[in-house]
Amino acid sequence: MAVCTRWIQGLVWGTLLGAVAGTAEQVVVIRDTVLEQGRSAALPIWVQLQLEGDRGLLRLSLFYSAQRLRILGIQGNGQQGLCGELSFWDTVFNGDTGRVDLYCSASVQTYTGILGWLEVEVLAGRDTVAWIHPFELRSGEQVLPLRATTAWIRIEGGPLVEPVGVDEVRIGAPNPFADRLWVHYAVARPGWVSFQLFSVSGIEIPLMPSRVYAPRVGSYVIGFRFLPWEIASGGYVLRMVTERGTVRFLWLLCVK
Repeated sequence: MAVCTRWIQGLVWGTLLGAVAGTAEQVVVIRDTVLEQGRSAALPIWVQLQLEGDRGLLRLSLFYSAQRLRILGIQGNGQQGLCGELSFWDTVFNGDTGRVDLYCSASVQTYTGILGWLEVEVLAGRDTVAWIHPFELRSGEQVLPLRATTAWIRIEGGPLVEPVGVDEVRIGAPNPFADRLWVHYAVARPGWVSFQLFSVSGIEIPLMPSRVYAPRVGSYVIGFRFLPWEIASGGYVLRMVTERGTVRFLWLLCVK
């Protein structure tokens, strides 16, 4: 019987740096945190960068949950940071997703420390979560290899407001592959939700069911069936896609 555990998410800074030591990957970390509804905060952006050649203009792009967070600005790290000055451009695509681009001219080629502090305001969403995901880093016209994790922000307190839906997926059992793959998922809008399971080598594992209908905003539990010989020891990625196009990933590890 397979005994599987969830891959640890929200790795601490030191662990993540150690995992990529000696590689050309650039590291960006915004730590998970807890904020109170209606308050503002400055979130530190940790980086480990090894830039080569003509550095040009550095641009870090982040996706974030726009219905729960408002971007107020960016504070640079002054004389001790990678960039003397930081600027930003904020774009809200729809009610759920926004993109903020941070710009600066790098003063050094190698840097480990705080790039700056992202100033955010917590909007509606008492007792729910917001997220920020670094997805691209450019030096001039060159896209740099990037390792980053999604930062989850738990929103608590504040006055009672109408709850806001959230699109998410998480593990549903301590050993999810022991019987069938049980997961919890939530949707911010009613509609169809599709699931796909891939090995780390990119092979898709058929799921039953692969598509379900969520009749209302809220949380659900689903159990996926598969043939025993289709699952071996190793890493897997579960992808969830909602009808409105929101994509979520869940990393899993199976050990037999």
